[in-house]
Amino acid sequence: MYILVVDDDHFANTLVQFVLSKEGYEVETADNPRGAMLMIQKREPDLLILDVTMPYINGFEFSAKLRNEGYEIPLIFMTAQDTIEAKLQGFNIGADDYICKPYNHQELVARVQAVMRRIKKNGKMGAQSIRGGLIELFPAELKVVVPGRAAITLTPTEMYVLRVLMSSSGQVINRDQLLAEVWNDNENNSNIVDVYMRRLRVKLEIDPDKPQHIISVRGVGYKFLGK
Repeated sequence: MYILVVDDDHFANTLVQFVLSKEGYEVETADNPRGAMLMIQKREPDLLILDVTMPYINGFEFSAKLRNEGYEIPLIFMTAQDTIEAKLQGFNIGADDYICKPYNHQELVARVQAVMRRIKKNGKMGAQSIRGGLIELFPAELKVVVPGRAAITLTPTEMYVLRVLMSSSGQVINRDQLLAEVWNDNENNSNIVDVYMRRLRVKLEIDPDKPQHIISVRGVGYKFLGK
């Protein structure tokens, strides 16, 4: 699989490229968002590893620009910004993971492999869909169909969260189960679960503040209702 690393620190780029290339990945680097965009337009990567602090346009702004232009590339932020506010901003934008510098090389490889496993699983799902009541999820196409509305596009992680919920429609799924199944236990913080539930509600619910499909079960987790 092809990974693009974007960081204005040449040494950091070289190091990540070396570490991931040893694991068998095809890795290219760019030292600025403008150059990265040109590379993405020529060949869309399977995974984007993106620094946050860069000149002219930061990583959050660049990833938002990609989303606005229709790119749904799996994304890992890798940055020295380690505040909870920065992490939540990254996940709200659509990151599949968030790695803080300095990082352990083995941890980097493990986190990349976790995201790549989800990508591979998605590629093997074929046309099989999951139905919950009147709502239907098409995992391979990263879309969900709600009656009376245009098909809703999901990010890979949003799709995996919704798939876990819809596969056990009507049953309560706790946060630990979601963390294990979607994030492979790489995140020990349930904030990420709440962030993705909010994102899914914004996309699926008529009123995200009064959800009818993704229901909170206080102190436990969430359940999906396809009514």
